[in-house]
Amino acid sequence: MNLQYSETFYSPQGEGAYVGIPSLWLRFFLCNLQCHGFGQDDPTDPDTWELPYEEIDISRIKVVEELPVFSKGCDSSYTWARKYKHLITDKTVEQAVDELTTLLPTGTFIHEKTGQNIDMVFTGGEPMLKRTQPGMMAIVEEFGNRDNMPSRVTIETNGTMPITDDFARWIEENYTSWYDREWYWSVSPKLWSTAGEKAKKAIKPEVVGKYAKVSDHGQLKFVVNGSQESWIEVEENVEQFRLNGCDWPVWIMGVGGTVEGLKMTEAMIADEAIQRGYYYTSRVHAHIYGNAIGK
Repeated sequence: MNLQYSETFYSPQGEGAYVGIPSLWLRFFLCNLQCHGFGQDDPTDPDTWELPYEEIDISRIKVVEELPVFSKGCDSSYTWARKYKHLITDKTVEQAVDELTTLLPTGTFIHEKTGQNIDMVFTGGEPMLKRTQPGMMAIVEEFGNRDNMPSRVTIETNGTMPITDDFARWIEENYTSWYDREWYWSVSPKLWSTAGEKAKKAIKPEVVGKYAKVSDHGQLKFVVNGSQESWIEVEENVEQFRLNGCDWPVWIMGVGGTVEGLKMTEAMIADEAIQRGYYYTSRVHAHIYGNAIGK
């Protein structure tokens, strides 16, 4: 099996319940959503969108780390746009795990000096694409073959792609049936009012409900822009996720791929979130690294 991915890196988790936890990342290539509305003056009007990822000249760019952070549209569009296909990595599972292992400070998911755990995180793109699910199983199994099984695995997903029976069974056998392992779903549904993705395509409570049946550890993360429309969408969607058996904590993030973008609305959105009873999470990696690729 060969894997197509955009990058691997080692950095703190920047969002949600496990913020600050050292994490080993693999970012898969391809996504079923584009989220062109992020950062736009009117996320719901395609005629007004500015899309820097389409305009940039990449003829001299050889690796993804050389790309700038896009302030409008999806900030990780390089993980799905075909324009960037020449930058992706294509390796066997064994080669990918070799690469990932070199990023771990002491070569294992338990730091040899502190004894504290390091998380394995799959992100994208969209890691729950049907073609990608076997890759995640293969990577974790290969770590297990090397006596280096991660005790917690997080999948960062938009929550629209159904879990296969094979993957569900594998998670139950290798994680949910073990008291000292955790399979964690970090689901970020995309809102029409902020991402420009229509609910019919982007909101799939029945899909996420099946995730929760496989492992009940997880969180919902919504990106809002502070508009009344975005808060109404959150309220309506949370209700639907609850009706489908997803009782995870709800986190709110402000829209913005850069620190400058976040600062414009972050305090207002944080205050509104906690007044409504939700948790608030900043994008800590953006504050630390400027949301640079590879961090």
